[in-house]
Amino acid sequence: MEEAWDVITKLKTWLYKRFLPAWCRDDLTEANERLREKLAVQRREIERLSAYIDGMEYAMRRRPRIIINAKEVREE
Repeated sequence: MEEAWDVITKLKTWLYKRFLPAWCRDDLTEANERLREKLAVQRREIERLSAYIDGMEYAMRRRPRIIINAKEVREE
């Protein structure tokens, strides 16, 4: 899969350099860089939130269950 992305990236780069005017190419490069930075921030946030969710799921599974038997309350 990585090889396919490499080919696509090389093709897009060649198209940009070959057919786009310089001002458009620069603008496109800057916009792509901003989007890459935004994507990296969002990926970090997703990783952090996924870790939080995993921790909450673990805590919910591991919490002690309370058993009520007649008038006696005990924790397991």
